[in-house]
Amino acid sequence: MPWAEIDTPALLLDLDRVERNIATMAAFFAGQRANLRPHFKTPKCPQVAKLQLEAGAIGITCAKIGEAEEIAKAGLDASVLIANQIVGAPKLARLVELAGRLPELIVAVDSAEQVHALDEAVAQSGARIGALVEADTGMHRCGTDAPEETVELARALERSRVEYRGLMGYEGHAVLIPDAEKRAALAGQAVATLQAHRQALVDAGLEPGIVSAGGTGTHDISGVAPGITEIQAGSYVFMDGAYSRVRDEFEPALTILTTVLRRRGQLLITDCGSKALSRDFGMPTGADLPLAVVGLSEEHGHVQIDEGEELDLAPGDKIRLLPSHGDTTINLHDTYHVMRGDRLETTWPISARGKFR
Repeated sequence: MPWAEIDTPALLLDLDRVERNIATMAAFFAGQRANLRPHFKTPKCPQVAKLQLEAGAIGITCAKIGEAEEIAKAGLDASVLIANQIVGAPKLARLVELAGRLPELIVAVDSAEQVHALDEAVAQSGARIGALVEADTGMHRCGTDAPEETVELARALERSRVEYRGLMGYEGHAVLIPDAEKRAALAGQAVATLQAHRQALVDAGLEPGIVSAGGTGTHDISGVAPGITEIQAGSYVFMDGAYSRVRDEFEPALTILTTVLRRRGQLLITDCGSKALSRDFGMPTGADLPLAVVGLSEEHGHVQIDEGEELDLAPGDKIRLLPSHGDTTINLHDTYHVMRGDRLETTWPISARGKFR
């Protein structure tokens, strides 16, 4: 089936580009001391994670327990890092159950209370769970504020029944800066902060086995920094409008197919609104035509043909749009329509859609 016959709105996945993106990132890390542990929060699909593991990824990073549960459900024999703090009895109960279904499960901690709660959960269940101390390297979300605090938490983990595995940080505030020099400078500051936390651990006799960091926009900065052992990049696998303005070695592989409902001069009204397309990173653009989304209501997209362009588009025609933010757009859909060239090869369920608990 050609893409023009697929019902809309629909997520299209160019499998040739996905495979090339995976190969490009794998080739980069083949020559580095650091390894790749790609983030599952972008694809939310075990079939994609399987391709990444087959290409040499050492495991998978997840944002939430729900995502990691989908990795286990799919039967992927993968080490999983949940790069987040697990707080509250319901989540801890799910965590210890999940630990028995994965070969390795690691979480993040940034407080003594979390270490204590994890310790109690492990004591009651006998589960094997590892932990990384998260340091705040500039995002100002979670994470310890000083190396001394990191050392104290590592010591607390050593005294607990949770396995102390190392350290993590994330320079997410730098990954989407278009200017390469400014991005490198800000990411360099974040890496230096993480290295200071690492050195404090080493000096205290608590050398971290894992030092995790990095994203698609900074993988070539944090991924070559001394002491960092693995990178959590995820968006490279599909790319989106925001990341495509930052990196050019990866290809946009994810598009939204939408149908023109009405034409008003240079303005097209389509059937893809905010229920199918996110705009948290700005408005989407045309994937292969000179188009710009200028408005989104719930069920309709307002798509402007670039000034001076003459396009023969009429109601019933279909166009492809490049999402500005892949992760949040993907979370609105149930299925990938997987394409080889212009033809539908198969469909993949987005099984971790909505798994934000």
